[in-house]
Amino acid sequence: MRLFDAAPQIMQDIKEESEIITVKERPAFKVSIARHPTMGKVVIVEGKRGDGIIVKREE
Repeated sequence: MRLFDAAPQIMQDIKEESEIITVKERPAFKVSIARHPTMGKVVIVEGKRGDGIIVKREE
């Protein structure tokens, strides 16, 4: 797996380009599992300010 820090605009772009499979929200963050056309399966961990981390799964 690889971790990438992501600014709010990058997070939004990845979410728009992906098929969201499931979402789980907590008070401090939101986790989405998605299928991106070029990155494959990704986990998106989004903070309340819109920034966060993208986890790319190695196939």
